[in-house]
Amino acid sequence: MEYLIDTHAHLMDPAFADDYDDFLARTLTLRAVVNIGCNFDDAEKAVALAEREPKVFAAVALHPEDARQYDDARWARLVELAHHDRVIAIGETGLDYHWDTATPEEQKILLARHIDLAKELDKPLIIHDREAHRDCFDALWAGGAEAVGGVFHAYSGSVEMMHEAVAHNFYIGLGGVVTFKNAKTAKAVACEVPLDRLLIETDCPYMTPVPFRGKRNEPIYTQYVAEEIARLRGVSVDDIKRATFENACRLFKTNF
Repeated sequence: MEYLIDTHAHLMDPAFADDYDDFLARTLTLRAVVNIGCNFDDAEKAVALAEREPKVFAAVALHPEDARQYDDARWARLVELAHHDRVIAIGETGLDYHWDTATPEEQKILLARHIDLAKELDKPLIIHDREAHRDCFDALWAGGAEAVGGVFHAYSGSVEMMHEAVAHNFYIGLGGVVTFKNAKTAKAVACEVPLDRLLIETDCPYMTPVPFRGKRNEPIYTQYVAEEIARLRGVSVDDIKRATFENACRLFKTNF
């Protein structure tokens, strides 16, 4: 697993509570993991874990589903955490129209704050975009997000929109969905995305790849994502691992 990096994991999720030490030991066999703190409590925990574990790096933000949790005092603390040298990205942030927990306008205001923070700190964005593709893209480009770039994590848009994202200095993060038999669009994107703009992830404990679909996901399962993308593209698994490793180092400005 010398080049495997899980660029999007939720290591503090309660799904790992019962066997956390064993789970973390398996996770640390990877080259590195980007651990996402996407609410105020998890942001604190993500930074603390990154301080303890050299292979774990943090990203911090307030998830769009939780936009109504925003207040000035807690945002000030999030900004303070974002300055930490173990925080390598601002995210996950974006738009989510699937859950009716915050209005589109509330989410767009919060996304704009995250874009400004990312530009202030010169750190890339990790974007959550669910059922909001055009609005999310428009908000990012209007905010000048291409200045810092980032990654569309768990990318679920079309091939055409993938090319638009790449043209605006963004990478495409693919995870377990690409291994699903009927995931035609994800497989098409995996074939078409420029190799120097591809990242792999798990979004664990969610979106577990085949052959473990339906069970808890873990960062070590990035192996199966790499294998499926290699098969689709007709290249070696080592080619995918090395390319996505180099891409992660470039995007996150980190020598993992």
